[in-house]
Amino acid sequence: MNETGWNVRNVALGSAKYPYYYGYDCADRIAHVLGSYDADRFLVVTDDTVLQTHGEGFLRELARSAPVEILSRPAGEEMKSLVTLEAHLEQAVRAGASRRSVVVAFGGGVPGNLGGLLAALLFRGVRLAHVPTTTVAAMDSTLSLKQAVNSRQGKNHFGTYHRPEAILTDVQFLQTLPARELRSGLSEATKNCLAIRPRSIPELRDRITQGQLHSPGTLQWLLEVSLDAKAFAMSKDTKEQGPGLVLEYGHTVGHAVELCDQRLRRSRGISHGEAVAFGMIAAARVSARLGGLDADGVALHEELVGALGAPLRVPQGLRLADIMAVVRADNKRGYLALQDHETAMVLLSAPGAPMGEPRNPLVAVDLAVVEDVLTDLLEHDAPPWPTQETPTNGVLHR
Repeated sequence: MNETGWNVRNVALGSAKYPYYYGYDCADRIAHVLGSYDADRFLVVTDDTVLQTHGEGFLRELARSAPVEILSRPAGEEMKSLVTLEAHLEQAVRAGASRRSVVVAFGGGVPGNLGGLLAALLFRGVRLAHVPTTTVAAMDSTLSLKQAVNSRQGKNHFGTYHRPEAILTDVQFLQTLPARELRSGLSEATKNCLAIRPRSIPELRDRITQGQLHSPGTLQWLLEVSLDAKAFAMSKDTKEQGPGLVLEYGHTVGHAVELCDQRLRRSRGISHGEAVAFGMIAAARVSARLGGLDADGVALHEELVGALGAPLRVPQGLRLADIMAVVRADNKRGYLALQDHETAMVLLSAPGAPMGEPRNPLVAVDLAVVEDVLTDLLEHDAPPWPTQETPTNGVLHR
């Protein structure tokens, strides 16, 4: 790994293969690679915050190769909807998009999913390139063929699969993130270590303890760990419908808490990675109740999530009934034959060892068990989850 230069990894997600380019201070190289696609137009799906922070220089370079049409909305989970998708598709067609156009998903996980689904639908599929600007997008959400938007009932209910031409990451973009967004991606990387690559846990612990989480070396190490974990989990499961479902660890409860908090506080709500981190705390306790994880395994979860400064309790203001309603509507329904009183979860019996079958790591869990665990994790006296934090001694805290 070249910490300051230009690196290329070939990503193999089952039968789907594409390059992952990454480096430091390499936005001009990214624009050059995109320029080699001979596009007649770039359709840049982004949000207003990314546009203001990173857009001017990068889009100016991109426009040297082809006209750029910007498809942007205010940042937040609200833009990940059918309403926004339709508006973007109509704007793209009005702007003169064709089958030679390239969709550039420029931003975090929300623009990435929105751009991916737009690319899959436009003219039954045009080329897609991801240029992530957050740790979640760079280390998790773009390393997938899944593209989706939300319904009014839950997350990622409407979508399809679409392979990108490439992922292109400038780690310098990630260094500009506030502590909250940096923590979000680190939480997803921690998930990969706990569920898939436990041998990386000692180095993860050391890097968190030493601080300097914004350093190019640490960010690129986390990216490499995530690439390895995703490739391993999806080596024979391109669509993440079998063994690759292990990547859903922490997501059943995490998605529910994220969606409920976003409804309550909108863009000030808990981030995706923070919600997944809390979801892992809940999953660890559910597993322990079912005879899976021992006390040391639960303690390891709480140590790592707590060291990142992610929540160990349900954020204040959320109603248990609302969270459970979203858990019941979780998008993993159908992978298992469930009773009405059950939900599907990824649980661990030990780090790196899912409780489910190798071909399907999901297990059926009684909703009453989930509700009991969440009741124990309620923190009525906790202050609202903060929206602005700064690193303390290199470790991210509340």
